[in-house]
Amino acid sequence: MSDHTTKPAGDVSAMIEAYDPRNHPAQLVRRVHQRGAQLFTQNVRHPNLSVTQFVALVTLLKAGSVTQSMLGRLTSMDPSTTTVVVRKLERERLIEKRRSLEDQRSSVIELTEAGRQCAINHIPVSVKAGEKLLEPLTVIERQLFMELLRKVLAAED
Repeated sequence: MSDHTTKPAGDVSAMIEAYDPRNHPAQLVRRVHQRGAQLFTQNVRHPNLSVTQFVALVTLLKAGSVTQSMLGRLTSMDPSTTTVVVRKLERERLIEKRRSLEDQRSSVIELTEAGRQCAINHIPVSVKAGEKLLEPLTVIERQLFMELLRKVLAAED
């Protein structure tokens, strides 16, 4: 006999009928993210620069040279995404990657001058995209929305 209890078919049907995946919190956050990314990418000056790549560039602009694994941690990217982003930015000559002098197993990433300029030039684009994304909200709602997003994310720590 199974440890799981089976719900009567009527309960499942009612649950399915009442469930709206479009209003699930994760789906709404995903759609807001897509909208924010769209607002950024439609105004980028560097061809095909994604939000994730821009975040990596700005992180390097602020932090200086860091290992690839540290870049991933600072940007909340998983290792495979970090690798893809680093490869793309390196191919575009926006960053340089070299072996760490302290640990030959690690790679150190640093901005090129082109990467530095790209990051600086796109900060206003990002700020404007953020403002446009939150435009439907009042000033107080914007502050609350941002506070609530940070609170949800703090729960993962």
